[in-house]
Amino acid sequence: MFLHLSFIWIKIVNVNEFQELAKQALPKIYYDFYSGGAEDQHTLKENVEAFTRIMFRPRVLVDVSKIDTSTRILGYPISSPIMIAPAAMHMLAHPEGETAAAKAAAACNTIMIVSFMASCTIEEVASSCNTVKFLQIYVYKQREVTAQMVKRAEKAGFKAIVLTVDVPKLGRREADIKNKLISPKLKNFEGLFSTELRPSEGSGMEAVASRGLDASFSWKDIEWLRSITKLQILVKGILTREDALKAVEAGVDGIVVSNHGARQLDYSPATITVLEEVVHVVGRRIPVLLEGGIRRGTDVFKALALGAKAVLIGRPVVYGLVAKGEDGVKKVIDMLKNEFELTMALSGCPTIHDITRNHVRPSKDEPRSHLSWSLISFGFSVASFSLLFDMDQIVNVNEFQEMAKRALPKMYYDYFNGGAEDEHTVKENVEAFHRIMFRPRVLVDVSKIDMSTSVLGYPISAPIMIAPVALLKLAHPEGEIATARAAAACNTIMIVSYMSSCTIEEVASSCNAVRFLQIYVFKKHEIAQMVIRAEKAGFKAIVLTNAPRIGKREADIKNKMISPQLKNFGSLFPTEVQPIKGSGLETLSSTALDSSFGWKDIDWLRSITKLPILIKGILTREDALKAVEAGVDGIVVSNHGGRQLDYSPATITVLEEVVHVVRGRIPVLFDGGVRRGSDVFKALALGAQAVIIGRPLAYALAAKGEDGVKQGIEMLKNEFELTMALSGCPTIGDITRNHVKTEAERLHSML
Repeated sequence: MFLHLSFIWIKIVNVNEFQELAKQALPKIYYDFYSGGAEDQHTLKENVEAFTRIMFRPRVLVDVSKIDTSTRILGYPISSPIMIAPAAMHMLAHPEGETAAAKAAAACNTIMIVSFMASCTIEEVASSCNTVKFLQIYVYKQREVTAQMVKRAEKAGFKAIVLTVDVPKLGRREADIKNKLISPKLKNFEGLFSTELRPSEGSGMEAVASRGLDASFSWKDIEWLRSITKLQILVKGILTREDALKAVEAGVDGIVVSNHGARQLDYSPATITVLEEVVHVVGRRIPVLLEGGIRRGTDVFKALALGAKAVLIGRPVVYGLVAKGEDGVKKVIDMLKNEFELTMALSGCPTIHDITRNHVRPSKDEPRSHLSWSLISFGFSVASFSLLFDMDQIVNVNEFQEMAKRALPKMYYDYFNGGAEDEHTVKENVEAFHRIMFRPRVLVDVSKIDMSTSVLGYPISAPIMIAPVALLKLAHPEGEIATARAAAACNTIMIVSYMSSCTIEEVASSCNAVRFLQIYVFKKHEIAQMVIRAEKAGFKAIVLTNAPRIGKREADIKNKMISPQLKNFGSLFPTEVQPIKGSGLETLSSTALDSSFGWKDIDWLRSITKLPILIKGILTREDALKAVEAGVDGIVVSNHGGRQLDYSPATITVLEEVVHVVRGRIPVLFDGGVRRGSDVFKALALGAQAVIIGRPLAYALAAKGEDGVKQGIEMLKNEFELTMALSGCPTIGDITRNHVKTEAERLHSML
């Protein structure tokens, strides 16, 4: 292996190529630790890709016979604006760990920021060479742990403290969870805090973080840190103008624009996309550094043109360390410096001071998700499928889909999975969430998170409800009964489908969950009997779905989907259809659905029930206003899971339009494309009171019945809770429109 890597080493021509060397050399558990990001790893990709959308505006006929890349950070001269970012546990990458990286920094005349979680001690790194070193820190619940580290660093000659402020809790790093990453014993903490954990499940790093990190640390506590050191203090993890201003007001000496290498809150913005926002509010009062996605010297130039004083390099340095220790790190830094120097020359900039905003042009084209419509886009590889039948290996709700695909007959899987025609809207429902970025707030006390809310006065543990899905016995023998029990166990509301396999009475008697009944209006108004039965059985609301006709679901047509007899309808209406061609559901709907039902008929529905009435299927401000005028009790923004009119908008893209016209007069719920707890947060930030989950829970039901549905809901709740914490929102009421940035807003900011 060594000879093979040495041969490849000779052929390395850019820093990206070190990653493959590291992948070959490291055990998978360690490579995944360094390379991985949070959840779907969207921000991990976007950190790099966002640079590719910034174009140059080079100047010609400038004397560039001499190029000076040197600069100063906090008064310390460095040969180029390229510094080494803090990265934990370097000894997992190379036996010499941080001492090798520090020696490389000295050889390249730059600054190294040493991680709080370093493998080598502060004193070992300090004595290894004479480079300028800063210490990155977290604040622990046991403040003395942090205090002792800071005092040791100051005594050892470190020149600044870099306080990381975006980790009240550790982000959900699913590779580490799957690998059951072991947290090794770190010498820096000897006698202060035990870091060695071998978890029975999950990640050891996560276990250490939950035991150590002080989630209550906030801006006011900067004074405590200043009281224990004379060193300059930078804050790392700023992504918004609001927090940048707070940092200046707190009197810190510098800011690092960072999303923690995309390892904390997925769908945080790429750091280069928010750099100007931070620089603008800071002005020249303190230096602004940038971390995240730098892979080329051209990226360094772009960051400086947008206002950064210098950049921090993380993963490439680690990969260079893996490949060839100190020499590998030196080569990474020198490659970036050489590319940066060339970029300066070709842009007509002899010195750092000549680089201006006018030298770059950020693209006005909105960043689009390049994730394909496949399970790969949800953050796990095909190789992991062999593990999926072990429920302990499931780490997000997307992974239930492959389990369902394996467990169900193709006809039934296609029924639950499919959409209308080209299935454009099915894909877009999910992908539209990827284009909404977070604006997280830091240093907020999130030691206690309250997700609870209420819908129509009924309290639920989190704003996550179960959507109406028909024929659940096709997924599992216990069908809607198993789903209702899971709803009760998770203290949430289930909306039972009009086309449920189990009867209204069976579902009602199965548990004490709050239930709503979703209905269609049939030509013969058999609906009246169903509504009366639901009210008698203790259902709490009626959800009227707009479906004058069924959408063209081509998978069901190809499969000649059978429509079974449903007990709910008894002798009221025959539902069993075995078509000669096409879909049985299509045949059934064409004979049953009342396409003449209009707004005026809401009064008829109100005349047969005292239950609150919600309208499901609203996608425009006009219809939202009509719903309010009709006196309904709530709205569900929905495109029927992309199963009706293809090329309808993704529901998340029209949510604000509906919320704006409703103006809080009735609750607005949201349906469509929610696959992460972060999606729940986005929907609430845009005005939804709660979300309803359909396909993921049907897949979970197919995988493991009631337990699968419970696990699916709990996963979403846990991710939502983590998103609240990482966004600085202790309660539902703290989630505001200001916590997210939509596609349209980002487009506007580029103009």
